[in-house]
This record gives sequence, structure tokens and C-alpha cells, in this order.
Amino acid sequence: MHAEMAYMARDPEARADIKRWFPEARTVVFGAFSYLIDSPNNPSDSDGRLARYAQPPDYHDTLKNIMREAAAWCTHEWPGTSAKVFVDTSPVLERLYARFAGLGWVGKNSMLLARTGSYFLIAGMALDRDLEPDAPVTDHCGSCTRCLDVCPTDAFPEPRVLDASKCIAYFTVEHRKKPIPEEFREGHGNWIFGCDLCQDVCPWNRFAPKSSVFESRLPLHMNLEELAALDPTSFNKRFKGTPLRRTGWAAVIRNVLLAMGNSKNSRHIPTLQRYAEHEDAILAEQARWSLERIDKITA
Repeated sequence: MHAEMAYMARDPEARADIKRWFPEARTVVFGAFSYLIDSPNNPSDSDGRLARYAQPPDYHDTLKNIMREAAAWCTHEWPGTSAKVFVDTSPVLERLYARFAGLGWVGKNSMLLARTGSYFLIAGMALDRDLEPDAPVTDHCGSCTRCLDVCPTDAFPEPRVLDASKCIAYFTVEHRKKPIPEEFREGHGNWIFGCDLCQDVCPWNRFAPKSSVFESRLPLHMNLEELAALDPTSFNKRFKGTPLRRTGWAAVIRNVLLAMGNSKNSRHIPTLQRYAEHEDAILAEQARWSLERIDKITA
């Protein structure tokens, strides 16, 4: 249930069979890399929150370099071996292969989950060489439904099924050129990029290790007024090399204006009034909605 992310429905045969992408593939090797980083700042009702994976610089280049080094080791140890690296941008259904490779099981929040939690990113490589496979991991969610129960927009119609058309992470990151539907706005709370609610409540994440690969580039909480003061040029400079840059100024500012409305803080009224007259119709509409929400709360 991928909402408007049409690329997820493209070429399903290649996604389910790595040989469609790399015909010589005999083995798939995966690595899991924690992105859990301590954040020293304390949130206030004037702050917006980012998902944890947004803290380090964009992970694609970092993990590609690690996997390329691993591929080079393989080709050195086994002369004549070919290797092809992939990190989230190939047509490979990575989570499927990672599950069969023994990295974890699919949790009820549809994320790959291990006994060390779910705050990790995966990257892999395909080899044209047979290696002894690891055994898949059995499910350890049991009767727990915390991840399903905590979702404020009811994005899980059933365990292990995510309806992206209701998901906060989808709306704040991928749904860039349209308004966020009104029926889901209140549930967004102060999230301005992504959402970690279904991971934060997972008992297995108590055992999540700190990252040894990534360092923090951004805090988990950022001041809404400071973000709203950025123009496109300063935004691009501020967030160059981070996931926020890919989502773009207009979508992130839309999210900021929504978080202002949900904050119940009247200090945001001047900023919202300014954006209510903005030439961007989506930003103007979102600012007006947030103004009405604050007015109702403070009336």
C-alpha cells in the first residue's frame, strides 16, 4: 500500500528476483548499520521533531562506500568473483533478502526487526559465488501490539501491513507537492520529518546499540521559528548533505507550519500570519489551518 510512491510498484519481477537485476547472482550478502545517536537537546513546545535516521548525513554514500570495500575484499579473496553493491536505490526488494539472510524478521510495524531493535539501515551486495547461507530469524513479536496501537493516524490496517496513504513518515518526507490531508493533520503532532513512534515503543529497541558508523549532523528537535525563517537558499545551505535537502524547502516548511498549529503555542501566530499570505498556495493554506487551530485552542 504505497500511496503515490509509484516506483515501489515498478518492475515487480526484478524486485522479487535479484537475478533480473544481476543475472550472475548466486549469493546475497547483507549488513545492518545502527543509526541510533544520542541527542543532547531537550524539546520544548516550540520544537519540531525529526526521525532518528535524519540525524546523520545522507546514508547512501556512507553505506555504499562500506559495501564497496566489502566487495573489494571479496574479489581479492576470491579472484574472478564479481560483486554488485546496492543501497536503497536498486530495484532489489532488500528487506526480503535481509530477512532470508538472517538479519531479522518483519515486525508488526512492517519494519525489519531484530533482537537489537530496528534502528538500523541495511545495505547489500550480490556475488556470482556460492556461499553458505544463514538461517532466517523466527518471529519474536509475540502478542505485542504497541507499534500498532501508538500510531495516531491508524496507518496499520493489520499487523505487518502499512498504508502509506495514512503514514506520517510518508506525508512529511515523500508527499512533497500536495497538502497533507486535513483528517491526518492533528495526528502529526510536532513531526516535521519522518516519524519514529512505532519504533520508539518497540520493546526490542531497548537493546538497540549506538551507531559506530554515523555521527550526528542534525539534532532530533529543531526550533520551529528558526526553520520557518529560512528561505530556499539558506535552507539548501543549512541542510546540504542531509535527507531534508532531498525533501526540499517547501515540503519541510509545510510540515513546520503544521507542527506550529499542533503546538498550541500562540507565539507562532505572527509567523503563521506571514505565511498565510505566501504566494505558495499550499503553504498559505497550511498556515491558515494552523492559525485556526491555535485560535480555537486559545479562545
